[in-house]
Amino acid sequence: MIFVISAPSGAGKTTLINKLLKFESRLMFSVSNTTRGIRENEIDGINYYFISKDEFCKMIDNDEFVEWAEVYDNYYGTTKNEILRIIENGKIPLFDVDIQGSVSLRKKIKNGTFVFIIPPSYDDLKRRLIERKTENQEQLNLRLKNAYKEINEYSNFEYIIINDKVDVAFEQLRAIVITNFKPENEVEVPDELFIMADRCKLENMKDKVDRILEGFK
Repeated sequence: MIFVISAPSGAGKTTLINKLLKFESRLMFSVSNTTRGIRENEIDGINYYFISKDEFCKMIDNDEFVEWAEVYDNYYGTTKNEILRIIENGKIPLFDVDIQGSVSLRKKIKNGTFVFIIPPSYDDLKRRLIERKTENQEQLNLRLKNAYKEINEYSNFEYIIINDKVDVAFEQLRAIVITNFKPENEVEVPDELFIMADRCKLENMKDKVDRILEGFK
């Protein structure tokens, strides 16, 4: 059983994942391999395993990945050994992957919960990308263009969270975890959490997502 979170770049996925891991001891973050350069405040082996493209390609040839993808001219992938490490620790793997990665995982692992985080609007996403100061204008335009394409893939997910206010989005994310994974202490899950999670289900979010996509056009 796995928990998968995907999002366009700048949607606030990393912030929500970090908050979730502080409150949910049952989950353990699945550290991906990547060929991109390390960013400020990132730690090798914690945020990613940073490796060269040659190393990554050798691992592909050796069939070491359960999923991998090329994103913005860099490779990202999750190894089979990483999943095994988490399972041996008695934890539920939490994946932070792009759209391609989530589709690959869905094909290979049957028991999974797939959540898609999206921004509330085009303008909000553009502002967030500008404020983080990690892209030049060309890269910014590319990420906004790709975000539109990625959000169009929302039907691949069971749950959609619109990350307008972080605290609200976090409560929704935690409700999805609690209602999909049996609590360790066998306590009864409050009805309001089921209601909150249900509101985030794909069939209940379609109209809202379509309106957001209209803003991207």
